[in-house]
Amino acid sequence: MGGGLPLPFLVLQWFSGRQDLSGCEEFRRDALDSAGIMEARPFRLARMSLRTILTRIAMLLPVVFGLFSSSAMASALPSPRAALPTFPQRTLPDAQGDDPAKHEAELREAIRRAPTNPAYLAQLGSILAMQSKPGEAVPYLERALKLNPGDMETRRTLATSYWQLGKLAETRKNLEIVLKTRPNDTLAVLLLGMVSEDLGDHERAAVLLADVIPLVRQRPETINSLARAYYHLGQTDKARNTLQMHVGHPAGPEAVFKGGRLAVEFKDYDTAEKMFLSIQPTYPDAATLNYNLALAQFSANRYADCEKTLLASIGYGHGTAEAYALLGWTYQKQDHLPEMLKAFEKAINMDPANQTYYIDLGDGLAEKKNYATAIEVAKEAAKRFPSSSSVYSMKGSVELKMYLLTEALKSYSKAVELDPNNPRSVLGLALTQWNMDRSDDAAKAFEEGVRKFPRDGFFLLKYALFLLNAPGERDAQQVARIKNLLKKSEELDDSMAETHFQLGNLAMQENKYDEALKELQIAAKLEPDLSKAHLALARVYRRAGRTEEAEKETELHRKLKASEEQNADVNAAIGTRHP
Repeated sequence: MGGGLPLPFLVLQWFSGRQDLSGCEEFRRDALDSAGIMEARPFRLARMSLRTILTRIAMLLPVVFGLFSSSAMASALPSPRAALPTFPQRTLPDAQGDDPAKHEAELREAIRRAPTNPAYLAQLGSILAMQSKPGEAVPYLERALKLNPGDMETRRTLATSYWQLGKLAETRKNLEIVLKTRPNDTLAVLLLGMVSEDLGDHERAAVLLADVIPLVRQRPETINSLARAYYHLGQTDKARNTLQMHVGHPAGPEAVFKGGRLAVEFKDYDTAEKMFLSIQPTYPDAATLNYNLALAQFSANRYADCEKTLLASIGYGHGTAEAYALLGWTYQKQDHLPEMLKAFEKAINMDPANQTYYIDLGDGLAEKKNYATAIEVAKEAAKRFPSSSSVYSMKGSVELKMYLLTEALKSYSKAVELDPNNPRSVLGLALTQWNMDRSDDAAKAFEEGVRKFPRDGFFLLKYALFLLNAPGERDAQQVARIKNLLKKSEELDDSMAETHFQLGNLAMQENKYDEALKELQIAAKLEPDLSKAHLALARVYRRAGRTEEAEKETELHRKLKASEEQNADVNAAIGTRHP
């Protein structure tokens, strides 16, 4: 690599430029959603678009291929096979000497005179890549490789430029060609593993990255990529072992913190809690650390621990608005409503311009059937945020649960008008129309919503329930449509008990009792108080001759059903039609 830094070191330096892909607000809402606070549709941990990331790190990308210094760059590029027609033969100018812009101009003139010289094309393309101009670099690099396809250095530079442009498939293709020629190129293996993970090919990413562990363990970002691949593959133990590489890492407690957040993303809350606790004495931002620790505890349904963590953090002077909001949810889950109101009031007063706290408070009150207070919160929020689709959607949700259908229809219509791409608003409008027995309008809204939000598992579930409850007999085609919606919903978000219950019910109707038992057991595990799941389980056990288990489930159903009837709200809309 000439006078430049060793290639493995350079690529690891580049990885330090990768950004933390999870925004704090999206992370918070994802954790709350996983605990059943937000709507049960799939709020996923938001990863910044790859193209945006690559734009931000464009200045670092040439480092991947040893192009950080001009001396390293010169040795990495193909040497000219002939002197420039009217210029002295030389490699790229030294950073301390000649002007790179001058040499770029010389190369352009040389290419004008000798357009089929691959060395000139490769050098100009590499200069442009170094200047973070991948769009300009790619045509020259492609032309060079068409003339000299065996030039692996140029091909790697081309792969870098493609990655900058967000063309992951092309990046992968060129790295695979490099590896076919140089199968022991560990850097190319590492990069291809990262690209495979970004493309969602988790199995290949895990194999590739596991093959270059010495390189992987050197940077937190590569450690997390391998752990992420293992989590996606359901290999939780391997993911946890990989995250252990962060312990004692030279990157310090920040690496452990990001590893903990990754564990939360995949609902591995115990691992996350351990990682957060391990850096409590050394992490520089105690407020952020304690908040994320509390989120992990909350998501694991350990509300008392979450409350303790938050109160201690607030006591140390870290009482942020988001900390008080999470404390409010913690009180809500423990049925401490007066404390919940005080906590949310504190959050709102600290950050009155943030509509999220009004929405959370309204949703939390409605969940506890404190509709009188919830509707007042919703009205106040609508006054303060008259152009917010999310606020009007929350207002419509409260009104629908109160069976104020005319008001709910107005609120949801306003929400959709303000933001047609808000899935909660579109779904709420369809559900309101369903409750008003405007089935044709509801069906149209559901169909449009499914086309618009094909990856919203909660929306698909609600549409399946709409079709299941439609009057008249269902033919085989309709049943197949319902099953496809439910299976897709389950694939997108397997944490919803209702989806598993309905799939189990359909399997029972088809006498597929093993499949039914599996789905119903999952439903009962996800939502132990779901009485109908225990009743269905009793029927499956009885058919299987497992009388003792059937009796236990029957008794559990009887107790839960009595509790449901005692706490039923006679003025509320039909349960399956709620947003």
